[in-house]
Amino acid sequence: MIWTDYFNLIKVLPGRIVTPRFGSLDFGDPSLPVEKIRALFEDGFPYLELTPLGKEALYPLSEPMDPGQRIEPEQLKPAKTTLKRKA
Repeated sequence: MIWTDYFNLIKVLPGRIVTPRFGSLDFGDPSLPVEKIRALFEDGFPYLELTPLGKEALYPLSEPMDPGQRIEPEQLKPAKTTLKRKA
């Protein structure tokens, strides 16, 4: 798999970039593992954006939404967690 099919490098030129998670990576190398690039993307690495093919292959929707379908706010709320306070 070629990572450039799934992600675009933005705001910088391809080449060596020091990443917080994996150290120095050569983004000019098309044979970088997609798993590494995906992990960087999920960590919020600012120089990566998802391509339409990457969105379809790596983050597929379970059901396609109708363009006019509205998402209700209760569907967006995270699950409630109970926090215990120290006395």
